[in-house]
Amino acid sequence: MNIAIKWISLVLLLFITGTGNSHAAEKRAVDFNLYNWDNKAVTLNDLKNNITVLTFSYPYCSVRCPIVTARLSSLDDVLKASKDVVYLHVSVDPEMDTPERRLNYFQLYGIDASKDRRWMFVSGKKEELAKVWKYYGIDIEKIKDDRIPEGYYIQYTPKVVIIGKDGLIKLETDFYLSEEEVAKTIKDLK
Repeated sequence: MNIAIKWISLVLLLFITGTGNSHAAEKRAVDFNLYNWDNKAVTLNDLKNNITVLTFSYPYCSVRCPIVTARLSSLDDVLKASKDVVYLHVSVDPEMDTPERRLNYFQLYGIDASKDRRWMFVSGKKEELAKVWKYYGIDIEKIKDDRIPEGYYIQYTPKVVIIGKDGLIKLETDFYLSEEEVAKTIKDLK
């Protein structure tokens, strides 16, 4: 078999198996100083005894966010609500993401974040959020749309990041995350 056919076969295999959607990183997660829906400060250091499943979201999102949150909720069921796994949503729309909206967001999925403190939805000053967005490669675009009550929606880079108790990134994946891969990564960190 000639070398061109071997390369084409390898590229097709990678495309078919979807390994391009996620990768292990082992670099240090970026620190932050943001505020949960209850206005309590949250830093990466506060989460150091936990495995953190970090994602990006906004409360009135109607496509990506609900799918990712529902999948993370299912993942939590598979992990049997492990007490050392924290689900951290980072706002991509600090203008509209009020504390009430962020708390109510979880209620749509049957999650009572006021009782299950592992579910956090943080926001803060735009400069602090921008630091986190930039570090994880989250591009954000506000798109005007008068058909929806908010008058716009947010187009952004979907991402789920698994951060170990040591503060190192163990896995980065996109909207098409594999629950099996994420569950295995988390279980391997325990």
